[in-house]
Amino acid sequence: MEEQTMVNEAKPINPSLENQLEKSGQMAIVEARSMVIENKQDYEQAGRFLVEIKTRAKQIKDYWAPTKAAAKAAHQSVVDREKEMLVPLTEAEKIIKASMVKYQAALERARREAEEKARRRQQEEADRLLAQAIQSQENGDDHGAAVGMAMAEMVEEMQPPEIIETAKAVGTSVSKSWKARVVDETAVPAYANGLEIRKINLAALNSIARMTKGTAKIPGVEFFEEMNISARS
Repeated sequence: MEEQTMVNEAKPINPSLENQLEKSGQMAIVEARSMVIENKQDYEQAGRFLVEIKTRAKQIKDYWAPTKAAAKAAHQSVVDREKEMLVPLTEAEKIIKASMVKYQAALERARREAEEKARRRQQEEADRLLAQAIQSQENGDDHGAAVGMAMAEMVEEMQPPEIIETAKAVGTSVSKSWKARVVDETAVPAYANGLEIRKINLAALNSIARMTKGTAKIPGVEFFEEMNISARS
């Protein structure tokens, strides 16, 4: 209500002047259409009227200037208050997102470790079947050897099962992006992957990080995958 009061107090309170200025603007159209320039005097008169139009326009702008200033001040007051009220929510959002990212990262590490263990067990089983197939072949059991070979290949090509499920929450999403950080500026070369990166061009380094998914090797630079949490209302 305070902002509305500010606007109301600054609003022009001279209806007569406002009406006069409005009519002056409308009459300018009539005068302009009726003006015919056929000689030097007409041209000079048109020039004087052009100046008059600018004068009338300035009068209108001056009339509304206090209201516009008050409206701008009121708007800024609202923006500032809105920002002030959003500060704790923004901070809470950062805290929650950081915790969610930390949990997701822990799950990711656990998933990779579990998958690596599963791959090792899978490879061990494939090696065992292969050894049995070789033994069968040495014993003259060609059929058993062929079956063993086929089973070993099948086990080796199998996709490891998803042991740890990804955490999900309604209304949120997880995105990942590769980025770069400079750990030794003196070791960074001038060019990498066809891009100029020195004087340190972090945008170019981030581009290389995305293109190579962090596999590029650049002295003085390390690449990392950043996880972001987004939420919708």
